[in-house]
Amino acid sequence: MSSNRVRKTSLLTLALVLTAALSYADPTLAAAPPQGQPQPLVAPLSRGETLDLPPLDEKVPSPAAFLGYPLGARFTSWDRIVAYLEALDAASARVKMWEYGHTYEGRPLKLLAVSAPENLERLEEIRKDVQRLADPAASSAAERERILRRTPLVVWLAYGVHGNESSSAEAAMGAAYVLAAAQGETGEMLKDVVVLIDPLQNPDGRERYVNGYRERKGDEANARRAAAEHWEPWPGGRQNHYLIDLNRDWAWASQQETRQRIAAYRSWEPQVYVDFHEMGSENSYFFPPSAEPINPQIDRRVLSWLDTFGRANAAAFDRQGWVYFKEENYDLFYPGYGDSYPSLRGAVGMTYEVAGGGRAGVALALPDGGTLTLADRVARHLTTSLTTVRTAARNANKILADFAANRARPATEPARTYLWPADQPEARSLADLLALHGVHVRQLKQSAEVPVRDLARPKGTGEAQPQPRRFAAGTYAVSTAQPLGNLVQSLLEIDSPMSQSFVDRQRQRLEQNLDAEFYDITAWSLPLAFNLRTWVASGDLASDGRPLAEPSAGIQGEGDLGWLVPPQGIASYRLAAGLQKRKIQYRVALAGFSAGPLTYPAGTLFIPSRINGAGARDTLQMLLQESFLKAEAISSSYEFKGLSLGSRDMASVRPVRVGLLSGEGVDATSFGFLWYLLDRQTGVNYDRLDLAQLRQIPLSDFDVLVFPDGDYDDHIGDKLKTVLDNWIKGGGVLVAIGDAVTWLQDKELTSIKRWTAPKKDDKDPKPAEASDPEDSGDDATAKQLAQRPIFTPGAVLSTHMQPRHPLTLGLDHSPDVLYEGSNVLKATGDPRQDVLTADDDMPVAAGFAWPEAAQRLAGSLLVGSEPRGKGSVVLFVQDPDYRLFWRATMPIFLNAVLYGPSTGLGGGF
Repeated sequence: MSSNRVRKTSLLTLALVLTAALSYADPTLAAAPPQGQPQPLVAPLSRGETLDLPPLDEKVPSPAAFLGYPLGARFTSWDRIVAYLEALDAASARVKMWEYGHTYEGRPLKLLAVSAPENLERLEEIRKDVQRLADPAASSAAERERILRRTPLVVWLAYGVHGNESSSAEAAMGAAYVLAAAQGETGEMLKDVVVLIDPLQNPDGRERYVNGYRERKGDEANARRAAAEHWEPWPGGRQNHYLIDLNRDWAWASQQETRQRIAAYRSWEPQVYVDFHEMGSENSYFFPPSAEPINPQIDRRVLSWLDTFGRANAAAFDRQGWVYFKEENYDLFYPGYGDSYPSLRGAVGMTYEVAGGGRAGVALALPDGGTLTLADRVARHLTTSLTTVRTAARNANKILADFAANRARPATEPARTYLWPADQPEARSLADLLALHGVHVRQLKQSAEVPVRDLARPKGTGEAQPQPRRFAAGTYAVSTAQPLGNLVQSLLEIDSPMSQSFVDRQRQRLEQNLDAEFYDITAWSLPLAFNLRTWVASGDLASDGRPLAEPSAGIQGEGDLGWLVPPQGIASYRLAAGLQKRKIQYRVALAGFSAGPLTYPAGTLFIPSRINGAGARDTLQMLLQESFLKAEAISSSYEFKGLSLGSRDMASVRPVRVGLLSGEGVDATSFGFLWYLLDRQTGVNYDRLDLAQLRQIPLSDFDVLVFPDGDYDDHIGDKLKTVLDNWIKGGGVLVAIGDAVTWLQDKELTSIKRWTAPKKDDKDPKPAEASDPEDSGDDATAKQLAQRPIFTPGAVLSTHMQPRHPLTLGLDHSPDVLYEGSNVLKATGDPRQDVLTADDDMPVAAGFAWPEAAQRLAGSLLVGSEPRGKGSVVLFVQDPDYRLFWRATMPIFLNAVLYGPSTGLGGGF
């Protein structure tokens, strides 16, 4: 850090502090201290505790001096947080801040480095040294030893991924200030660490929450739970702009905030990563060690450090008399969290949770008569922030060495290689996603015959013997013999086993009718999610492959009759939506056909040339290149086999008008998945409709209405229900998801039935829950389980699809379904209605399901289509675009939305 920069502490900083204090102080929220006495860092705590802080340099501006109030006295807007951190950057030789991205609403994403001035002077050198440790092949063993001796540890503190968990962004300012201003031992420890502070991961969600809170709050904070300020209006502030949970998006990287954060993460590869959260207001504080289950691909070195950090945090809380818990709730299993994802990359990944959540506000009355304040929450997060940095600094050399060893380990163990042919619709999408994470993805240089086993082997058959299979040149190959081998195996393998002790405990809870302790889904294999046939070979077959080639795109061949575009995944629907927006006419094939040596499956698009005008070719070429798609030019169709271009099975697609329901009663997360899919992934023309206003909207303006998962009972009365029924019968296509299906069933808008408990024999006088004294314990358990729903915690079901159905266009084989919950639909036996059903025999392909649930799910209906008058209802028992990574079932939904009114499901408006 230059001396010129250090001298900025003087008049500029003083002016900033004074101006901010005069402009933003709110005497109604934070009483001013006696004249001449500085504001405290954190507002008074509810039980009178005093934070144990190191001596602080008075020349460094504090948040209280800049903002005009102590942390926790009120909420701070994102722009003011940024302004304070900029002032801190200008004033302190220990601070350097930069922007690493921006949100969908245009707010900046900031990263702050805090360390000793001499470390900041060589910050780029440190970053490159860490990169060499992260990739053992980039340096010799001797060079790595030299790097370990000279390189400080990198600690990343991440705050506010959930917008309504609002205290952590305030704590981020406090942590940045204390580390920048600390003197004595705390200041000295910064020689051993570079602390990266991500002060607010989800600015859009937090601003939505904070602004809503301010709108509902009176002159003073009201701690009573019934007060409006403690109830968030729909959709709440938890998620980002598109209502996607960013803390479940790390592995799938569907959102731009996640992709930008991963790029920043990869640039630094921190060795300690902490994600700060809030939980229910009646809890205390959580820090690791984590609960079971633990992802089996997380290195034991990572797990060994959880106890070290947990004990340090516990000692700090014990000194304050604060209670906490560990191990009980928050596991380390699902790979998409802000603790498990870093752990799979070799960092010590941890989640810290403080009581609070979206109902906490600035002050909230507790059942025990106490009050939980924003200041209380800030103080606890600030304490664990500083304790984590201190613990990391004291163990810096060993943690850094363990990180380097972790990244080197996969290359020393038996390797396996995952292979998937490049001609599958989503093959390149999976390769690109893995490459975004920094995984080395290669393509075979030439055709090769390899002994392999099918990744999606039938459940329960064990490890199949490898069989020789020939793979074409260009086949994608990913080996576990690379620094991110743990992450590769976690994301691509079919199953992540859980400990038997954990499973046994869940069985006891099931039989006692207690809630299960599965925190999230139990399966997520990306080849299944992308509907890709994938094989596994022993050894490293990727090392001789070539890097990913640039995808080819555009019109191939010659001919002026038109162009054929075979199905190529979700990108094909983006093309279809783009054609509709530009009023270019096209058709979709309802059956497969061939043109000379080329075959074209159902779902192929035909764009005629002459009727679309002179500019059609250039427009198509542009759209193809934007989406990395290929089209084949044709000059004649007379020799086509299977169907002709003018056939009824080459349906003319008319523009659709889509309405997507939102608002109170609609599940915000389900809506968010659909919103992003239509708005960003495909660009389909749609209107976002508010459920409360639906009765005032002329439904004849729409061809398709999409009802996300939700509770519609209290929001659609009998009159509107009749209007909807008449709209469907007149030619509308209603797509219902999750509990929206249940509502349709209850309102008799579909005849498709759901599973219900079997009725007791009327002649048997005993109540249903009673058991025969002669029954064995197993029999009694079986009887009581047969009478109630059984929850399945996110397992993958293998399926059977109707291949000639309009909803399965573009699918070359039956897609697996990610199933979560207990809602089971009964198949009708009609092939035109039973679009997608679970396999009759052993339907669970991956993940965990109780045998009783699997038996109930066998043969059940997963996607149904029922005609109703001139229209149809299309039913999805699960979100077809779950977390925006389950691409396997997205085509079925998009076929309903884009093509349904043109392929026999509706029409007539």
